[in-house]
Amino acid sequence: MAERIRGVNLSGWFIPEPWVTPSLFAATGASNASELQAALGATAYNERIRQHLETFITEADFRRIAAIGLNAVRLPVPWYAFGSQGESEVYIPLVDYIDRAFEWAEKYGMGVLLDLATVPGGQGDSNASPSTPESTAAWHSSTNGRHIALNVLERLSSRYGDRAGLLGLELLDSPVMSRRVNLFTTTDGIPRHYLRNFYRDAYELVRTHMPEDKLVVFSASGDPGAWKRFMSGDRYQNVVMDVHLYHYRDETAQDITSPRGLSAAIARNRRLIKEARDAGFPVIVGEWSGAAVFANASTTPEGHAAYARVFISNQLASFADARGWFFQTWKTEKRIVAWDARVALGSLERAMLD
Repeated sequence: MAERIRGVNLSGWFIPEPWVTPSLFAATGASNASELQAALGATAYNERIRQHLETFITEADFRRIAAIGLNAVRLPVPWYAFGSQGESEVYIPLVDYIDRAFEWAEKYGMGVLLDLATVPGGQGDSNASPSTPESTAAWHSSTNGRHIALNVLERLSSRYGDRAGLLGLELLDSPVMSRRVNLFTTTDGIPRHYLRNFYRDAYELVRTHMPEDKLVVFSASGDPGAWKRFMSGDRYQNVVMDVHLYHYRDETAQDITSPRGLSAAIARNRRLIKEARDAGFPVIVGEWSGAAVFANASTTPEGHAAYARVFISNQLASFADARGWFFQTWKTEKRIVAWDARVALGSLERAMLD
């Protein structure tokens, strides 16, 4: 797919998330798939999930995604995509639904980026949103977590590697990487050398099934500059860095109702994309949204929408040096303005999306 990627995430379809589909979690006290299964029991959980899988995303969604000028979807899949039956949890296979996604994408001329978004034990904030807590980055120290992750990546590449609609495969969504604070202290997270070794091994596995015109994508883990001289040899082809660009929390939160805040947010986008390119990689913005700080409490709903529209259009312009982008996400049950592409992007002109 040589044209510039303009896409959306299909979050909440294969990996249930309460901020996307709160009705799935209503009256259960659960905040993720594992807790939901524990609350409902495996049989009731899988019945509810089958209904959700059949109805939440359909061919009509792919038709509309294409109709508003988008040409790709990023499809987060869990580690149990091929099913899993353990002592305490049972997950139904998702491959029939992934097959459907490819059929619909190919029918409407769109590409699919498969994204391994969860692994056993957690690997960071792969699905962080304003309403979901970050998971524990304990995957690298679990007994067989690495093996499970590599196995599902190989099976995904074997099944879909030759599909015309496959853009590529993202090896992990957004693992939290530990950073050295001083000589004796590092932050919580997965050690950098562990991630590097995992990505190299995963590359070799998926390339045996996936031709070199398909992308192999890895996460910047919030630090694009940390990946200089990584996968720089000729044996590594079509490797792309994924940078997630959010502005609603922590030190990245900006009040976009002020010109200074808006400028700072856009400058940060450009800086992080430049750091990734300076590290030697093409860049995609795998996740971004219209979420930001609106500090002026007197802003009307109409004014809020206008600020969000300006913010979104400015962000789109800031992605000029990236190979493409995927808005987070296509749809939410409550049509959350900053996160639902049907609201946030649906009214934009096609020229703006380019």
